[in-house]
Amino acid sequence: MDMKAGDLVKFSYVNNHCRDINKKVGIFLGERPLKRNDGVVIENFAVLLFGEDIPRLCDWSLKRWLKVVEE
Repeated sequence: MDMKAGDLVKFSYVNNHCRDINKKVGIFLGERPLKRNDGVVIENFAVLLFGEDIPRLCDWSLKRWLKVVEE
């Protein structure tokens, strides 16, 4: 299932270094690619985890641990 902005999502266990996002639930805010001055595009996405005030900008590689919460 593809994620879209507004979806309720949950991180599975990533690793011990990511304990602040492991098993956390939030709202997927969408893709947030960054274009560097040299033209290289860095693929990222944003998520607002419940209990936090500031959205997190995450590297695309973390998407494999992010799942849409089924209703």
